[in-house]
Amino acid sequence: MRQLLERYWATVAGFSVIAGCVVLGVGYIGNTTVHDILATSMEKRGQRFADVLSDLPRAADALLTGLSRDPDQETDIRRAASLAGIDSFAVFAADGRETFRSRSDQYEWLLRDRPGGVTSGSRLAASVVGREGDFRIVGSDRNGKSSVLVTLDRAGKRIGFVSIWADPAFERRGFAVTLAAASLKVLGLLLTAAGVPLLVYVRRKNKIAEAAERIDFLANRDPLTRLLNRRRMQEEVDRAVTTARATRAEFLYCCIDIDGLSEINDTLGQAHGDELLKVVANRLASAIDSNDLLARIAADDFALLVRRAGKPEDLAALAQKLRASVAEPIELKGKTVRPQISIGVSRMPRDGRTQNDLVKHAQLALSHHKASRMGDFVEFESSMDAESDRRRLIETLVRNAVENDGFELAYQPLVSGDGNALIGFEALLRLRDEEHRYVSPSVFVPVAEARGYIKDIGTWVIREAARQVAQWPEHVTVSVNLSAVQFRDGDLVDIVADALASAGIAGHRLEVEVVESLILERTDSVLSQLRELKALGVSIAMDDFGTGYSSLGYLWKFPFDKLKIDRSFMVALDEGEANVPEILGTIISMAHLMRMRVTTEGVETEAQAELLQALGCDILQGYRFGKPMRPTEVAADVLTRFADRRVRPLPEPEPVAREDEASVA
Repeated sequence: MRQLLERYWATVAGFSVIAGCVVLGVGYIGNTTVHDILATSMEKRGQRFADVLSDLPRAADALLTGLSRDPDQETDIRRAASLAGIDSFAVFAADGRETFRSRSDQYEWLLRDRPGGVTSGSRLAASVVGREGDFRIVGSDRNGKSSVLVTLDRAGKRIGFVSIWADPAFERRGFAVTLAAASLKVLGLLLTAAGVPLLVYVRRKNKIAEAAERIDFLANRDPLTRLLNRRRMQEEVDRAVTTARATRAEFLYCCIDIDGLSEINDTLGQAHGDELLKVVANRLASAIDSNDLLARIAADDFALLVRRAGKPEDLAALAQKLRASVAEPIELKGKTVRPQISIGVSRMPRDGRTQNDLVKHAQLALSHHKASRMGDFVEFESSMDAESDRRRLIETLVRNAVENDGFELAYQPLVSGDGNALIGFEALLRLRDEEHRYVSPSVFVPVAEARGYIKDIGTWVIREAARQVAQWPEHVTVSVNLSAVQFRDGDLVDIVADALASAGIAGHRLEVEVVESLILERTDSVLSQLRELKALGVSIAMDDFGTGYSSLGYLWKFPFDKLKIDRSFMVALDEGEANVPEILGTIISMAHLMRMRVTTEGVETEAQAELLQALGCDILQGYRFGKPMRPTEVAADVLTRFADRRVRPLPEPEPVAREDEASVA
């Protein structure tokens, strides 16, 4: 109601003024009408009384002259006056002299309707006496009584005047009540006639205004968070840029991203993800200055326009405040979530003089913050542009390689612990740039993951590795690395089974390597698929053992076939780090007790190979035995070199009783 009054106050005020004028007008007309009716009534009374006197000439002459009065006639005249509602009357001669008055006005309390009447000595004004023709003069006294003066004529000759007095209070009240009721009806009719169309108009106007507001909201606001949308934010940034050019002021443009929102949507559902978005939006909005602008510009991305750049420490304080505000715990579907955000900042005019430049540079800074996970924010630096160009080039290379089978596999040999027998190869992904130089996997793999290509690439690697190993001797195996993305859709087992069938090889010739973090993140789903792979005869290895949590609990939950010791141990060994041999010996002994083979990566020297052989390591991998090479080089070098040395069966370690052996077999 209050909002309606605020919106239509002018209409309401105008209608109130009109209604007030109508009420006052009706009241004024009513009062005037009552006065006119009373005046007409008095004129008629006076005329009728004058007619009575005219019909009684002897009585009229007696009253005019004061002679030969008949008491009975005077009584009849008084009775007629009383019946006509006349309180008193007076008779004046033709010259204006009063000759008879029915009662004394001055001594009314003493002389009331005295027989024979009285005279007060009053005279009519000469202007009245001198008026010609019939006339009636209506007036009222200070006591509220009305009076009328009527001429007395006989045979066309004026013989005198008669004046009557009456109290019209009763009649006035009657007329007033009647006219008031009529006025209210008229007013009600008028208000209905005007009010109904007005209400219809106001309601229609209200709907039009609501529709306009809705259209404006949808055009400028994000429906979920009610923040500014991308288009409106672009307009505001353009406006701020124009102003800053004229005033040489500085402002900040910040890109803000919610970390891990897609995982929340996957695990808790879209509805809870939307709830998290609304909470984060409200927290961000409450943490910024009222003059700054906040918008939602993508699914989990926000933009913040800080109108006053301030000092570097001010930006640091703002970023810390934003992150602390957002990080408060939220209860979603019975789970406590602590949202985290990444912030990239660009500064006008230092980092760009257009809206496009500021947005691009803030997004680059955001990407660096998400990658580094250090500090509360990252400000744009000019070196990021070159890196961005490099990243776009890598994206193009990856996309073209996916679409046109542009990837290659290089194979590094895996040899027995004594270095005399070939076990197999690890397939390593390679990508060439436009100048046919190899791009490091550490560069293109993160890009492939970010752009959603990693599953297609992983599927190709499995099929190509299976196809290639089918062309080598029966005892040779091939090992491939698996990404967490390949487990996400639950179709990994089908992909592997199809690759084995297409290549015509048994499952034991394929080995898949997984990192410990994968099992930590999605234990049930991953372990289930790993068990199905194991049922196909595929060997399962835990890669990079010793670099992560190295939790023995996961070795206990799933019976891995192999542990791969990370190459960092070989580096530490060469650098003379204490206790490295003892740690290696412990890992190898533990793996053997759990009936697992052990592969050590990064073996490059004879001393390393001898130590690992002495410790009982089963498989060695590294430049000491061969670098990653193309399939043609494998055939020409490795297969020829180990042609007469077949892999020997590894000795079975002593069995160890395991409580869960039946459940994981």
